[in-house]
Amino acid sequence: MNILIVDDHPLTCQGLAALLSATQPSAKVQSAYSAAQARTALQHLPAPDWIFLDINLPDDPHHQLFRSLCESSWIDHTVLISAEPEHLLIHTALAAGARGFIPKTADPALVLAGFARILAGEFYIPPALLASLRDTGATGPSSRGLSPRLQQVQELLLRGKANKMIARELGLSDHTVKEYVSSVLMFHGVNNRLELVLRLGAKRQEV
Repeated sequence: MNILIVDDHPLTCQGLAALLSATQPSAKVQSAYSAAQARTALQHLPAPDWIFLDINLPDDPHHQLFRSLCESSWIDHTVLISAEPEHLLIHTALAAGARGFIPKTADPALVLAGFARILAGEFYIPPALLASLRDTGATGPSSRGLSPRLQQVQELLLRGKANKMIARELGLSDHTVKEYVSSVLMFHGVNNRLELVLRLGAKRQEV
């Protein structure tokens, strides 16, 4: 497993690298301390299987690196990290299909537990942060901003399609579909397909 950590603080990179290496002995961890270094790293092999990205980089004030990842398949393998989680940013990440959001202040055990769930095909946000998002309405029934692929998966979910049927119809692997379904559910702040149908069904009736 190849992991790329993008953060302008060497101490953060080293600490996260040591933490991940301790639980993923076969992992090869590379660090990039700027958006420019990250772009260079992404152009060379071996390509990273996972990217831990600090959204606030000094040489990228307008988040162009994040935006470029959102427009590519890299976003499916990206975990955002930040010292000050922003609700709008998290919502944007959910819509784009990023795999998780972990605050830099998180306890090491939480980081490892979160990454383990991501590796299992889930989307991960710390429970306390997720509760805050729901309380502020940062997740909700609107699908505006959801990536085209996630919109396709969402529509098939609303038609009652099972994961295997979605995979067959969209030409995706079962594992990828599981990840996308997790992202759609998390985006809308629901726990399962039934809640998704009830929430979006009610929203459509209002329109």
